[in-house]
Amino acid sequence: MPKQLSHKVIVLSLDAMTFEDFSKARDLTGFSWFWERGALARHIRSVYPSLTYPCHAAMACGCWPEESGVFNNELFLPETRRRPWIFYHDQIRRPTIFHAARAAGLRSGCILWPCMGNAPVDYLIPEIWDGDPDSGFFEPMCRAGSAPFIREIWPEVGSIPRGFQQPMLDEFVFACLRRVIHMGNPPLIYAHVCQIDNAKHYGGLDSTQVWEAVKRTGRLLDGLLRELDALGILEETTVALCSDHGQLPVDRASYPNVLLRKRGFLTPETGSDSLHWRAQSHSACCSAQVYVADPSDVPAVHAMLNDERIREYLGIAAVYDRSQAKKLFHLDGPFSFVLEGAPGVLFRDEWEGDSLMCSLTDAGLSYRANHGHDPARGQSPFFALKGPDVRQGALVEQADLIDEPVTIARLLGLSMPWAQGKPLDALLTTPG
Repeated sequence: MPKQLSHKVIVLSLDAMTFEDFSKARDLTGFSWFWERGALARHIRSVYPSLTYPCHAAMACGCWPEESGVFNNELFLPETRRRPWIFYHDQIRRPTIFHAARAAGLRSGCILWPCMGNAPVDYLIPEIWDGDPDSGFFEPMCRAGSAPFIREIWPEVGSIPRGFQQPMLDEFVFACLRRVIHMGNPPLIYAHVCQIDNAKHYGGLDSTQVWEAVKRTGRLLDGLLRELDALGILEETTVALCSDHGQLPVDRASYPNVLLRKRGFLTPETGSDSLHWRAQSHSACCSAQVYVADPSDVPAVHAMLNDERIREYLGIAAVYDRSQAKKLFHLDGPFSFVLEGAPGVLFRDEWEGDSLMCSLTDAGLSYRANHGHDPARGQSPFFALKGPDVRQGALVEQADLIDEPVTIARLLGLSMPWAQGKPLDALLTTPG
């Protein structure tokens, strides 16, 4: 078993916050603490597709999607419109840092970290909902989380959220985080904070909404740090800030399934949401994964998607077959092709209508920015650490998202032999 360096680690994922955002916020309340004698990995290579759930699965297990098996936010159910989200930890094919903690006898906490339903966590408040993200989530959380703990703290925290609306949801996350610390103080806590992501989606990348979300997040961080200090545990705690992906501006909706329907690869059943299909596209927002049921159809679908006019009509910048996706991006799954969107393009799953592409306004969508793109495009996430076992002022220019949990594991003396990532020892005072 590796040597334990830290007594306590808190990991906060600030969804869609990039290094550029973090740098701009360096003098703000909360964020300034990390710039004072902290350590930083400036640019983190995210996973492909750069969606929240594949990213957070990688940030928990230390593996690319080819190994984690999480390559979309949702499951692909080809005979129906249903696209259930990947809420549960057993949908990740590899163990996570929480398994490593449990094996070492360390208690843990986890608040709204994606894909963690029913995970081996002592204080678990999972990100999960019934129906839609703005529906009530108390009962789903109890079913997939630490029900006695959730029911005990609910009189204090349950009035804060309004579904998954922001900024109330992040206030709820930090309120839960404080209760985990006060009631259990486990050595490892992970929490997911997402109002910056929400502001970018609906306000645009450089909007006032984003800056206000950054400032609110800084105030929440500051409140947490002050509480740790008041409890006398700040000096022994390593706090990590990380993020999962950037975003890109979007202004057009693309409908590959309309093309597949017109070409006879997809046939809806009259008066039903069911359909017969030979090929079908599943959106990953700024990319898409195309499934082909019969291998004999793969050459025809490949030729169609690579036709210059089709690519222009659908806003496709690149088509990768499965072997290319694995080689270039460590991405694998039961799909046949991956479509990378052209600038401004957001892929959709609907198959009705005649238009292959239209403006987001005409599509009835209010997005200004989105993700799921090749992570080499646009701004990248970051990874910042501060604590007693962090090398003050240390800087790593480039690292991978899958390196983060292995670095946290190094701090706590945990073993993750299945991980593809490597610990960022340059950021630590006592490298392994």
